[in-house]
Formats: sequence, structure tokens, C-alpha cells
Amino acid sequence: MVSYPDEKVLAPSNTIPLNLYPDSKSVKISESPVQTPIVNESDLPRQKWYQYFSPTDTPEERRLILKLDGLIMVFVFLAYWAKVLDSSATSTAYVSGMKEDLKLFGNELNYLNTVYMVGFIVMQVPLTMLMTRFPVNYFLPAADLLWGVFTLVQYKVTNVHQLYAFRFFVGALGGFFFPAVQWYLGCWYKRTELNRRGALFFIASQVGSMSSGYIQAGAYDSLNGKHGIEGWRWLYIICFSCTIPIAVIGFLLLPGTPDKPSTRFLTPEDITLARARMASENREPSKPLTVAIVKKVLQGWHFYILVLFAFFFSQADGVSSNSGLPIWLKETGHSVSSINTITTVSPAVTIVSSVIWGIIADAYDAKVSLIAVTAVLNIFASVVLAIWSVPVGLKYFAFFLSGTADAIAAIIYAWANEICAGSAEERALVISAMNTIGNTFGAWLPLFVWKTVDAPRYLIGYNWTIALDVCMLGMLFVLRHFWNREKKLATTVRQ
Repeated sequence: MVSYPDEKVLAPSNTIPLNLYPDSKSVKISESPVQTPIVNESDLPRQKWYQYFSPTDTPEERRLILKLDGLIMVFVFLAYWAKVLDSSATSTAYVSGMKEDLKLFGNELNYLNTVYMVGFIVMQVPLTMLMTRFPVNYFLPAADLLWGVFTLVQYKVTNVHQLYAFRFFVGALGGFFFPAVQWYLGCWYKRTELNRRGALFFIASQVGSMSSGYIQAGAYDSLNGKHGIEGWRWLYIICFSCTIPIAVIGFLLLPGTPDKPSTRFLTPEDITLARARMASENREPSKPLTVAIVKKVLQGWHFYILVLFAFFFSQADGVSSNSGLPIWLKETGHSVSSINTITTVSPAVTIVSSVIWGIIADAYDAKVSLIAVTAVLNIFASVVLAIWSVPVGLKYFAFFLSGTADAIAAIIYAWANEICAGSAEERALVISAMNTIGNTFGAWLPLFVWKTVDAPRYLIGYNWTIALDVCMLGMLFVLRHFWNREKKLATTVRQ
């Protein structure tokens, strides 16, 4: 085995049998191309924060990691960015002429958003589970292609009832993408690599939210009336035009999964190495989904504790996801241009903190510390805003600081991948349920907690966020306790 600086000498240990993967033999770790034993997390050699690879990665493994980054991360980043572009298209279209053209003078916009969220929520778990049964390199791009088609046909609608149907399918085909990608990253990357990749994928949503307004405004101004098509209809055409080349990239690049790989860019040696890497992580390939597997998942602690933890996390970003900052800026006399500029700081904070948190989590296995620090920062920001009568500079600081609340998303889902490593079906079910619970409550809770009439102070909302973060801190230590206990039991069994 090639030796690298700072590499620790580790005792060899057995991997899970590689014959669980098609065309693979059961091997000892000493025969594995990866040479990574199954050991406690604290004993795993990790890269420094400024290093891209682990000190124990062989040259072959480093080439494989770079190849996987190019094949997977490019597609998932662009596809997620396009999803966010569409999510704001209907609201933009509504104020850009759709309301008058389709005669939407009641609560139709609320109904459109509700129909979208129904499709988004109810299909997350089924479609994520279904994806585990098919080659991912076809399933994900095909879903993206269909999503693009349903996005495009919205430009042809002549009444709101047609739009209701199309918005349901757009929500269904786009809603499962986030948990599906989190599961997919867990099929290829080791625990010391997942946080950074998850962070890179997640920040695509922030880049999308920052860029969508400019793209849509430019498209409307330059295309309104072209070829007899109203500007709001062009917004859907633009979203479609972005999606199709991205879906083609997915069909061409995605490498499948280690048990069902695409050989377009991966060599047989790459596939063998990838399977050995996942075997060393105790990450098993997909099996036929049965009632017995689902019952087993629902009988364990993984599902309930991770989903409950995800509930507190998903609702605790209310300060940054609601409109307190722009409304406050408007009330204090800022111009539209100034408001648009200042409000880009919060997503910028989310982007920077997500990347930094991901690097630190991979380098130092600091998941618990980073989640706890983020909760404390969010509590501080919410306390300042709940008091409200504070210096203006401190109020700005609190609004911007709240952008760190979502920075732990990649860490939490990477941790779920690690905890549920022993079953691909459990990973898919738990990760999709975690995301579903957040979206389900996020669809109606703001109506009671973040009432528009309370803006911009949102006294109830800021206090609600404090309570959520306190509960998340409590659940964090419950989760750590159960996970440490499970690892100790596994170590005892191996010995």
C-alpha cells in the first residue's frame, strides 16, 4: 500500500462481503484495492481542512474520486439550481401578466402553491424508494426531463385548471430530487467525503435563489411579446430550456451505482475499487424492497429519531426563509435596488458557511459540534430580533447571522447516510422521510407562526425559532447517545 504523509498504521479488519455486489468476490481488507479497515470513527485518518484527499487514499482512489466529482456533482448542482429557478417562476409570472391573462382574481395563487406542495410532499418517499429499484443514471435524468416537459407545457395554459394539473406533476417530479441525491451521494462517497459534496449540492439552491430574480427579470424585459408570446409565458420556456441540456448531461455522465454501474466512463478497475470503498464503509447495495424490510426500518430507532431531529432542523430556518428583512428594509425607506442588494447577503452567508462547515465536518468529524454551534448562533440571532429595539447594526447582524441556520443541512443528511449505511432501502426511506416531514410542516406552520400582519418583527416567529433550536440541541444529544451506543455494540460484536 502506498504511504502518504501523516498516515496512521491501522490494524487490518474484515470488510462486509463484496459478493453482495454483482460480479464481486468476498475479500479480506488486505486484498481490497482500498485497504481501509472497519474501525471506529475516531481512529479514521482524515484529511486536513485544506486537503482534498485523505492521507490513506491511493493514487487510484484519488483518480476515482475526481472522476466521480466530475460525473456526479456537475449534474446534481445544475439540476438543483434549475429546480429553484422554476419554484419562483409561478410567483414571478403571476405579477408579470398571468393574473390578468388567466383572470386569477381570487385565491388561485394560493391554490396553485398548495397543489404544487401536495405533489412535492406526497411523492417524495415513493419516488425515492422507486429510484433504488432502477438504474439511477436513467431514473434521475428521466425524471428531470419529464419535469422539464411539465414545466414547458405551462406556457400554453388557457385556464387555471390546466395549471393546477401541471403544477402537481412539476411538484411531484421535482420534490424527490433533494432526498434522492442525498441518498445517491451515499452510494459513492465515504463518510469523510460526504459533507463537502452534500454542501456543494445544497448551495445550488442558494445560488438559484440569488440568480433567479435577475434571470427572470432579464427574460421578461427582453422577450415579452416576442413571437406573440407574453413575457410570463416565456419564463416557463426559459426554465425548460435550462432543464433539457442538464438532463442530457445526466444521461451522459451519471455513473449509476456501484452495484448497477454505467461503464461509459468507469473502468472495471474503477468499479471494483468503488465497491470495495463502500464495503469498507459497511454500505450495502440495494436489495428487493419487501414489507419485511420496511417493518424492520420502522421498528428501529434510526427512523424515528432522525425524522424527529429533521423536523426541528427544517423549521428552525424561519428567520432567513421568511420576509422579515426585506419588509423591515422597505419600512425604513430603502430603495428597491438597495433591498434587492442587501437581501442577497443572507443566502451568501448560507453558501459560505455551508462550504466551511462541510470542510470542517469532513476533516475533523465535527458533526455534533457544528450542529450545536449553529443552533446557538441561530438562538442568538432570534433573541436579538425578538427584542427588536436594538442598534440598527446589531439588527443587520442578526438577520445576516440567521443565514447559517441551513448550513448544517449537508451535515445532517451525511450523518443519516452514515447511520443507515447497512441498508440502501433504509437510507432511502429515512432520508426521504426526513425531508418530507420538513416540507409537510413547512407548508402550513408559517400561516400561524409567521403571520404577515406581524411583519417585520414576527415576535411569535422569532420565539418559535428559539424553542425549535433548543429542542434541536436536546435531540442532538439524544441522537448522539443512540449512535454511540450502536457503534459500541457493533465493536463488541466484531471483537
